[in-house]
Amino acid sequence: MEIARSRPQRIVVAVDLLPLRPGGENGGIKPAIFTLLRAVGDEAGDGLVFVFLTNSASHAQVRDLARPRDILICVLEDPGHPCAQLSDGKTNEFEVIPPPFDLVRTIDADVLYCPFGATTSHTPGLPTVALITDLLHKDFPFTLTEAQIAERESYIQSTIRVATRLQCISRSGMERMIEHYRVPRATLFYTYLPIHIRLDQSSAELDVPAEPASKRPFFFYPANLWLHKNHELLLLSFARYCHEAEDEGWDLVLTFHEDDRAGHLRSLAHTLGISERVRFAGFVTEPELRRIWQSAGALIFPSLHEGFGIPLLEAMHYGVPIISGSDFSLREVAGDACYRIDPRKPASVTQALFEVSGNSELRAALIKRGRERLALFDLKIAATSLLGAFRDVTRGEYDFPRKSKYSREPSLTAPTPASAERWKIELDFDEPASSTKFSVYLNDMFFGSFTPAIFGEKGFSFFCRPEGRTLALRPFAEKTLRVATNGGLAEIPVKRIVAKGTDSRQVLLYEKCNRQSA
Repeated sequence: MEIARSRPQRIVVAVDLLPLRPGGENGGIKPAIFTLLRAVGDEAGDGLVFVFLTNSASHAQVRDLARPRDILICVLEDPGHPCAQLSDGKTNEFEVIPPPFDLVRTIDADVLYCPFGATTSHTPGLPTVALITDLLHKDFPFTLTEAQIAERESYIQSTIRVATRLQCISRSGMERMIEHYRVPRATLFYTYLPIHIRLDQSSAELDVPAEPASKRPFFFYPANLWLHKNHELLLLSFARYCHEAEDEGWDLVLTFHEDDRAGHLRSLAHTLGISERVRFAGFVTEPELRRIWQSAGALIFPSLHEGFGIPLLEAMHYGVPIISGSDFSLREVAGDACYRIDPRKPASVTQALFEVSGNSELRAALIKRGRERLALFDLKIAATSLLGAFRDVTRGEYDFPRKSKYSREPSLTAPTPASAERWKIELDFDEPASSTKFSVYLNDMFFGSFTPAIFGEKGFSFFCRPEGRTLALRPFAEKTLRVATNGGLAEIPVKRIVAKGTDSRQVLLYEKCNRQSA
């Protein structure tokens, strides 16, 4: 017999944006997250509310992302960007610094979304969806420091351990997760990042006159100055191209977030004698980026490793021919719509610069293939996939697919009130302050741990469901479990469990004399 299950009218998604930085420090993942979440919000309409958890440095930018029904909570003060007046009189913005450890549960979120991968805001028992953009530290570890490798490995291991679903940004990314971490395929899903259309929507500054990016045709490389982006090899290849092409050659325009490597690369360009042919444009706004795309001669993309490759789609969208490597996701995204290079060989890059800049028919063919291939990438499809993941893990709380590894251990169980309200569960113990540590489960889904002697608490709270749940307390270690010889549970130091509602109602869930009530 199938039991009808009522569902909430609206999904509340807490979005952990604490790693978000101002400007372009996060690289392409920042506009990708913003564009994708806007599309998810449009797709879900009133059926979804975002609660954005922010830091003070980027809180104002998140305000531009939020819809009127969404909520912003600043939970972290950045030393370089102290908290100002956050709300501007708005009632949906709050400052909670420092936040309580169970903030995500307190705001009654149905799911936690971690688009920067790290799941530091994860709360046991709350479904979590996390995005893993790439496994650079596994595939190209020489481009990172030992500390960076250790940090990435730590957060990915933690994320795999606690996340309900893992989002990748290409099929290639999924395969890397399976190969390196043996993640079950059913846990993974992917959404492409077809966010190129955002530039057409960034029209606020389009009527402002601007100087051209270069006085002659130019190659364009939009990429932060991370080592795996391969700027040194590009400059060496471009120097050889310039010296052989002389005045007939194109220029090179670079956009990026300014960091310590910018000075090094400018110095390298000067040493190679190409300073006048390379424009280090730094960070540009989206309207400025659109102008550059509209006048670029070709995209040169010598990156060694990508989780996706957003500039490839931007080039296709604006009719710009592509020069790119083909490892990992790049072949998946670019297909035959690019002139392929070996980004580890300067001669391969130099030859591509000559071929593309000197052959208009080749450029036209690459542009045509790019426009045809762009049809494979649809923002609505990506948004629907992510929204579907939110809905699936929320349904998972009803169906409880994640069975406990300890389901055969003895436990103390009791039915909870059948009510879509928050109830406080209080426990009385035989001992004045029980030292037993309990694992708390709801319908065999892990909710959290509970140690009265340490926390000085008598209970915990959660939202029930209209059909009720089964609450289970299991001693954390077998040595704390004193099971009677007849197999009963009389020796567990709990003598009474009571549920208390917000309106002073009380329901006795368990009493040691085995009298139970729902």
